[in-house]
Amino acid sequence: MPLLIDCYNVLHAEKPVSLAGLGEASLCGILAASPWAKSGVTVVCDGRPKPHSPDPGAVGAVVLIFSGAGRSADDVIIELIEKDTSPRRLTVVSSDRAIRKAARRRRARDWSSEEFLSRLARAASSGGGGGPGGGGATSPGKPATGPLPDEQVDRWLDWFGIDGDEE
Repeated sequence: MPLLIDCYNVLHAEKPVSLAGLGEASLCGILAASPWAKSGVTVVCDGRPKPHSPDPGAVGAVVLIFSGAGRSADDVIIELIEKDTSPRRLTVVSSDRAIRKAARRRRARDWSSEEFLSRLARAASSGGGGGPGGGGATSPGKPATGPLPDEQVDRWLDWFGIDGDEE
């Protein structure tokens, strides 16, 4: 099932603690190593690439699209939904009402940003999200409980580009 993601809507949604500090590059990195990558992932961002934005050609299996000047990501996503030749296979990720309505109109599945982030956090904690923590699961799909070892915390901080010394 291909994913079509409203990038900034997802990045500005309330996130599980394990995804704190998520940005464009880290989102694309996790998605490229996720189970969803096999079916195709398209991430749509507003505007033009910023200096810190990942290079659209360097995000692996993820297709990264910037809407460009004078056009919103919402417009691009709705256009992609309307042009999709198999919309029933498509899953659209956004909390924007107009986007979700367009997805439902074409009978595509739609997930809120928060619902998707919860699924992404579960995939990452079970080893399917490509994060540096790897497995960490006691059984498939069930995250381990208790604190993470310091070395694993350090790998996650590096993965998300967070300086662990900052307070």
